[in-house]
Amino acid sequence: MSTPRCRVVCYGSHVKNRIVTAAVAFLALALASCGYHLVGTTSFLPDDIENLYVESFQNQTKWVDMDQRLMEALTLEWVRRGRLRLVDSPAKADVVLSGVIRGLAVIPVSYDDQGRANEYQMSLQAAVQLIDVRGDDDEVLWEDKAFSRRTSYLVDPNAVDYFDRQNLAMDELSRSFSSALVTAVLEGF
Repeated sequence: MSTPRCRVVCYGSHVKNRIVTAAVAFLALALASCGYHLVGTTSFLPDDIENLYVESFQNQTKWVDMDQRLMEALTLEWVRRGRLRLVDSPAKADVVLSGVIRGLAVIPVSYDDQGRANEYQMSLQAAVQLIDVRGDDDEVLWEDKAFSRRTSYLVDPNAVDYFDRQNLAMDELSRSFSSALVTAVLEGF
């Protein structure tokens, strides 16, 4: 009598495995068909767009070299991604990336026992757009009027490298901003 019961249990387990396998396969197919993908592995840009010109961002802040830091970081990030070839003039480009740095703020977020700031948060905000310049009329392919990123950094108010920490934070923020921006442009977010 125990043998039929075992067969029923074993048969039931086999059916459960098939159902689970079918459900996983269905889920994988559904995710693939709805456009699901890993960040940084796809591009919403048309395949025939190959050449990119990155304009120096206009800097509307008091931080005179932020535009240069950002330009360097953006250039390196586009080269690293390899999806588009950078060109040295808008006339050679299929698309042009341009922007305006609207704000760069540094605010203290933490203080020591004497009330001196020992941690700051730096945030960068820019209006950015990617324009297709191939036709008679330029077409905006991607735009974000308030693209932003931020970073925090620690300082010792008594240290001689107090301002060096701020410069390092600007470089880190430029890299973070550039990485996120290139991802957003390529994936259309």
